[in-house]
Amino acid sequence: MQLQVENLIGGYGKKEILHNISFNINEGDVLCILGPNGCGKSTLLKLLLRIITKMTGNVFIHGKNTDKIDRKTLAQIFSYMPQSDRMLFPYTILEMVTMGRTCHIGKWNTPSKDDINIAYEALEKLKIAHMANKLYTNISGGERQLVLIARAICQDASILIMDEPTSSLDFANKLLVMDAISTAVKEGRSVILTTHSPSEPFSIASKVLLLSNGRKVGFGKPLEVLTSKALERVYGIPMDIMTVTDRFNDEMNICMPIHK
Repeated sequence: MQLQVENLIGGYGKKEILHNISFNINEGDVLCILGPNGCGKSTLLKLLLRIITKMTGNVFIHGKNTDKIDRKTLAQIFSYMPQSDRMLFPYTILEMVTMGRTCHIGKWNTPSKDDINIAYEALEKLKIAHMANKLYTNISGGERQLVLIARAICQDASILIMDEPTSSLDFANKLLVMDAISTAVKEGRSVILTTHSPSEPFSIASKVLLLSNGRKVGFGKPLEVLTSKALERVYGIPMDIMTVTDRFNDEMNICMPIHK
Protein backbone atom coordinates (compact mmCIF):
# COMPACT_ATOMS: atom_id res chain seq x y z
CA MET A 1 0.00 0.00 0.00
CA GLN A 2 1.55 3.32 -1.06
CA LEU A 3 -0.82 5.69 0.79
CA GLN A 4 -3.17 4.70 3.59
CA VAL A 5 -5.55 7.13 5.32
CA GLU A 6 -7.22 6.00 8.53
CA ASN A 7 -10.14 7.73 10.26
CA LEU A 8 -8.99 11.21 9.28
CA ILE A 9 -10.83 14.08 10.96
CA GLY A 10 -9.98 17.71 10.30
CA GLY A 11 -11.11 21.20 9.48
CA TYR A 12 -10.34 24.80 10.31
CA GLY A 13 -9.87 25.95 13.89
CA LYS A 14 -12.37 24.00 15.97
CA LYS A 15 -14.76 23.47 13.05
CA GLU A 16 -14.78 19.86 11.88
CA ILE A 17 -15.16 19.60 8.09
CA LEU A 18 -14.15 16.00 7.40
CA HIS A 19 -15.42 13.10 9.50
CA ASN A 20 -13.62 9.74 9.77
CA ILE A 21 -12.30 9.52 6.21
CA SER A 22 -10.45 6.30 5.31
CA PHE A 23 -9.10 5.14 1.94
CA ASN A 24 -5.93 3.83 0.31
CA ILE A 25 -4.10 3.92 -3.00
CA ASN A 26 -1.42 1.76 -4.54
CA GLU A 27 1.40 2.83 -6.84
CA GLY A 28 0.02 3.76 -10.24
CA ASP A 29 -3.50 4.48 -9.00
CA VAL A 30 -5.46 7.53 -10.08
CA LEU A 31 -7.88 8.54 -7.34
CA CYS A 32 -10.69 10.96 -8.14
CA ILE A 33 -12.24 12.71 -5.14
CA LEU A 34 -15.75 13.68 -6.15
CA GLY A 35 -18.55 15.61 -4.50
CA PRO A 36 -20.50 18.87 -4.52
CA ASN A 37 -19.20 22.27 -3.42
CA GLY A 38 -18.33 22.44 0.27
CA CYS A 39 -18.13 18.67 0.79
CA GLY A 40 -14.49 18.82 1.95
CA LYS A 41 -12.51 17.85 -1.17
CA SER A 42 -9.90 20.65 -0.93
CA THR A 43 -9.77 20.29 2.85
CA LEU A 44 -8.84 16.63 2.46
CA LEU A 45 -5.95 17.49 0.13
CA LYS A 46 -4.65 20.10 2.59
CA LEU A 47 -4.78 17.56 5.42
CA LEU A 48 -2.78 15.06 3.38
CA LEU A 49 -0.19 17.74 2.62
CA ARG A 50 -0.13 19.00 6.24
CA ILE A 51 -1.07 22.49 5.05
CA ILE A 52 -3.64 22.32 7.82
CA THR A 53 -3.31 20.17 10.94
CA LYS A 54 -5.56 17.16 11.39
CA MET A 55 -7.62 16.72 14.53
CA THR A 56 -7.32 12.94 14.69
CA GLY A 57 -6.52 10.03 12.39
CA ASN A 58 -3.41 8.90 10.56
CA VAL A 59 -1.83 9.12 7.12
CA PHE A 60 0.79 6.53 6.17
CA ILE A 61 3.22 6.42 3.24
CA HIS A 62 4.59 2.89 2.74
CA GLY A 63 3.65 2.20 6.36
CA LYS A 64 5.35 5.31 7.79
CA ASN A 65 3.23 7.95 9.52
CA THR A 66 3.59 11.26 7.65
CA ASP A 67 3.69 13.07 11.02
CA LYS A 68 7.23 11.73 11.31
CA ILE A 69 8.35 12.89 7.86
CA ASP A 70 10.12 16.27 7.53
CA ARG A 71 8.79 18.92 5.17
CA LYS A 72 11.49 18.55 2.51
CA THR A 73 11.04 14.79 2.31
CA LEU A 74 7.26 15.24 2.23
CA ALA A 75 7.70 17.55 -0.78
CA GLN A 76 9.56 14.75 -2.55
CA ILE A 77 6.59 12.46 -1.89
CA PHE A 78 3.72 14.84 -2.65
CA SER A 79 3.58 17.51 -5.35
CA TYR A 80 0.63 19.88 -5.20
CA MET A 81 -1.31 21.80 -7.80
CA PRO A 82 -3.74 24.20 -6.09
CA GLN A 83 -6.94 25.50 -7.67
CA SER A 84 -5.31 28.90 -8.10
CA ASP A 85 -2.44 30.99 -6.81
CA ARG A 86 -1.80 34.60 -5.91
CA MET A 87 1.57 35.07 -7.56
CA LEU A 88 2.15 38.80 -8.08
CA PHE A 89 5.82 38.83 -9.04
CA PRO A 90 6.54 38.80 -12.80
CA TYR A 91 8.39 35.50 -13.06
CA THR A 92 8.67 33.87 -16.46
CA ILE A 93 6.74 30.68 -16.98
CA LEU A 94 9.98 28.67 -17.08
CA GLU A 95 11.01 30.19 -13.74
CA MET A 96 7.61 29.35 -12.24
CA VAL A 97 7.87 25.72 -13.32
CA THR A 98 11.49 25.43 -12.19
CA MET A 99 10.31 26.33 -8.67
CA GLY A 100 8.96 22.78 -8.57
CA ARG A 101 12.58 21.62 -8.24
CA THR A 102 13.06 23.44 -4.90
CA CYS A 103 12.82 20.28 -2.79
CA HIS A 104 15.67 18.72 -4.82
CA ILE A 105 18.02 21.72 -4.57
CA GLY A 106 20.37 22.44 -1.66
CA LYS A 107 19.50 25.31 0.67
CA TRP A 108 22.03 27.75 -0.81
CA ASN A 109 22.13 26.39 -4.33
CA THR A 110 20.46 27.63 -7.52
CA PRO A 111 18.72 25.46 -10.14
CA SER A 112 21.15 23.46 -12.24
CA LYS A 113 21.02 22.98 -15.99
CA ASP A 114 19.40 19.59 -15.35
CA ASP A 115 16.70 21.24 -13.20
CA ILE A 116 15.93 23.72 -15.98
CA ASN A 117 15.82 20.93 -18.55
CA ILE A 118 13.37 18.96 -16.39
CA ALA A 119 11.20 22.08 -16.11
CA TYR A 120 11.26 22.56 -19.86
CA GLU A 121 10.30 18.91 -20.41
CA ALA A 122 7.28 19.43 -18.13
CA LEU A 123 6.22 22.39 -20.28
CA GLU A 124 6.61 20.26 -23.40
CA LYS A 125 4.35 17.55 -21.97
CA LEU A 126 1.59 20.14 -21.69
CA LYS A 127 2.47 21.66 -25.08
CA ILE A 128 3.20 25.10 -23.63
CA ALA A 129 6.99 25.14 -24.06
CA HIS A 130 6.57 27.97 -26.59
CA MET A 131 5.38 30.13 -23.67
CA ALA A 132 8.50 29.54 -21.54
CA ASN A 133 9.72 33.15 -21.64
CA LYS A 134 6.33 34.80 -21.19
CA LEU A 135 5.53 36.44 -17.86
CA TYR A 136 3.27 34.34 -15.67
CA THR A 137 1.36 37.45 -14.61
CA ASN A 138 0.44 38.21 -18.24
CA ILE A 139 -1.29 34.97 -19.21
CA SER A 140 -4.89 33.80 -18.89
CA GLY A 141 -6.37 31.85 -15.99
CA GLY A 142 -6.56 28.67 -18.05
CA GLU A 143 -2.92 29.04 -19.12
CA ARG A 144 -1.91 29.58 -15.48
CA GLN A 145 -3.63 26.31 -14.64
CA LEU A 146 -1.45 24.49 -17.18
CA VAL A 147 1.67 26.13 -15.75
CA LEU A 148 0.76 25.03 -12.21
CA ILE A 149 0.29 21.47 -13.47
CA ALA A 150 3.68 21.62 -15.20
CA ARG A 151 5.27 22.84 -11.96
CA ALA A 152 3.71 19.93 -10.03
CA ILE A 153 4.99 17.44 -12.63
CA CYS A 154 8.43 19.07 -12.53
CA GLN A 155 8.63 18.43 -8.79
CA ASP A 156 9.02 14.73 -9.64
CA ALA A 157 7.22 13.51 -6.53
CA SER A 158 5.81 10.00 -6.26
CA ILE A 159 2.22 11.22 -5.65
CA LEU A 160 0.80 14.08 -7.69
CA ILE A 161 -2.03 15.93 -5.90
CA MET A 162 -4.20 18.17 -8.07
CA ASP A 163 -7.11 20.32 -6.90
CA GLU A 164 -9.62 20.57 -9.76
CA PRO A 165 -6.95 20.51 -12.49
CA THR A 166 -9.42 20.75 -15.38
CA SER A 167 -11.52 23.65 -14.11
CA SER A 168 -11.07 26.82 -16.19
CA LEU A 169 -9.74 24.79 -19.11
CA ASP A 170 -11.28 24.43 -22.54
CA PHE A 171 -11.99 20.97 -23.96
CA ALA A 172 -8.67 20.63 -25.83
CA ASN A 173 -6.61 21.61 -22.80
CA LYS A 174 -8.60 19.24 -20.58
CA LEU A 175 -7.47 16.44 -22.87
CA LEU A 176 -3.86 17.67 -22.51
CA VAL A 177 -4.19 17.39 -18.73
CA MET A 178 -5.67 13.90 -19.01
CA ASP A 179 -2.73 12.89 -21.22
CA ALA A 180 -0.30 14.39 -18.68
CA ILE A 181 -1.94 12.36 -15.90
CA SER A 182 -1.68 9.18 -17.99
CA THR A 183 2.00 9.92 -18.67
CA ALA A 184 2.65 10.52 -14.96
CA VAL A 185 1.17 7.11 -14.15
CA LYS A 186 3.24 5.41 -16.87
CA GLU A 187 6.32 7.02 -15.31
CA GLY A 188 5.50 5.34 -11.99
CA ARG A 189 3.60 8.10 -10.18
CA SER A 190 0.21 8.00 -8.51
CA VAL A 191 -2.33 10.81 -8.86
CA ILE A 192 -4.98 12.19 -6.52
CA LEU A 193 -7.30 14.79 -8.00
CA THR A 194 -10.55 16.49 -7.13
CA THR A 195 -13.29 17.08 -9.65
CA HIS A 196 -16.84 18.38 -9.94
CA SER A 197 -17.60 16.20 -12.97
CA PRO A 198 -19.27 12.83 -12.17
CA SER A 199 -18.26 11.64 -15.67
CA GLU A 200 -14.54 12.44 -15.34
CA PRO A 201 -13.59 9.48 -13.11
CA PHE A 202 -14.81 7.02 -15.74
CA SER A 203 -12.19 8.23 -18.21
CA ILE A 204 -9.17 8.59 -15.94
CA ALA A 205 -9.60 7.05 -12.46
CA SER A 206 -8.82 3.61 -11.09
CA LYS A 207 -10.49 4.55 -7.79
CA VAL A 208 -13.10 7.07 -6.64
CA LEU A 209 -13.76 8.61 -3.24
CA LEU A 210 -17.29 10.04 -3.15
CA LEU A 211 -17.92 12.66 -0.45
CA SER A 212 -21.00 14.41 0.86
CA ASN A 213 -21.08 16.85 3.79
CA GLY A 214 -17.59 15.83 4.83
CA ARG A 215 -18.42 12.13 4.99
CA LYS A 216 -17.45 9.20 2.80
CA VAL A 217 -20.37 7.95 0.71
CA GLY A 218 -18.33 5.40 -1.20
CA PHE A 219 -14.82 4.33 -2.13
CA GLY A 220 -13.70 1.89 -4.82
CA LYS A 221 -13.77 1.38 -8.57
CA PRO A 222 -15.72 4.06 -10.51
CA LEU A 223 -18.49 1.75 -11.76
CA GLU A 224 -18.96 0.30 -8.27
CA VAL A 225 -19.15 3.68 -6.50
CA LEU A 226 -20.75 5.99 -9.05
CA THR A 227 -24.19 4.48 -9.29
CA SER A 228 -27.32 6.44 -10.15
CA LYS A 229 -28.58 5.95 -6.59
CA ALA A 230 -25.35 7.18 -4.97
CA LEU A 231 -25.05 10.23 -7.23
CA GLU A 232 -28.69 11.19 -6.70
CA ARG A 233 -28.13 10.97 -2.95
CA VAL A 234 -25.06 13.22 -3.13
CA TYR A 235 -26.25 15.80 -5.68
CA GLY A 236 -29.96 15.74 -4.96
CA ILE A 237 -31.02 15.29 -8.59
CA PRO A 238 -31.82 12.19 -10.67
CA MET A 239 -28.86 10.88 -12.67
CA ASP A 240 -28.26 8.01 -15.06
CA ILE A 241 -25.00 6.25 -15.90
CA MET A 242 -24.91 5.58 -19.64
CA THR A 243 -22.49 3.74 -21.91
CA VAL A 244 -21.79 5.40 -25.25
CA THR A 245 -19.71 4.31 -28.23
CA ASP A 246 -17.39 6.64 -30.13
CA ARG A 247 -16.53 6.58 -33.86
CA PHE A 248 -13.80 4.00 -33.20
CA ASN A 249 -16.29 1.68 -31.43
CA ASP A 250 -14.63 2.31 -28.06
CA GLU A 251 -17.11 2.34 -25.20
CA MET A 252 -17.11 4.92 -22.41
CA ASN A 253 -19.35 5.67 -19.45
CA ILE A 254 -20.88 9.07 -18.82
CA CYS A 255 -23.16 10.51 -16.18
CA MET A 256 -26.23 12.43 -17.27
CA PRO A 257 -28.66 14.43 -15.11
CA ILE A 258 -32.30 13.60 -15.80
CA HIS A 259 -34.69 16.49 -16.37
CA LYS A 260 -38.27 15.52 -15.66
